[in-house]
Amino acid sequence: MPDDGRLSGTRAPGQSLIAHYESIARASHAMLAAARAEDWARVGEIERECRALIAQLQAAAQSLSLSEDEQRRRVQLLRFILADDAEVRARSEPWLLELEQMFDAGRRHDR
Repeated sequence: MPDDGRLSGTRAPGQSLIAHYESIARASHAMLAAARAEDWARVGEIERECRALIAQLQAAAQSLSLSEDEQRRRVQLLRFILADDAEVRARSEPWLLELEQMFDAGRRHDR
């Protein structure tokens, strides 16, 4: 993945909340790459990984806090994640519509 500002420094995973956000941002970007390749099975796999990463973040947030600089970094990472998510959704809508039409056709056929 090209360095587009998603990663900062060389923190060890789990060292801070920002490390958790960076892991989620990397997974989000990988999900977008899979969506661009129309690899929907991989998108689903990464989505499950993201859920696990979010659970880890929520657990870590119970005992860790963010400095002012980390708060700014958090907002930046959330913007990256939301932008990736929006593009994944936009790319998946035609696929979901096609899937829905296949199900509707099958239902009409069964009647």
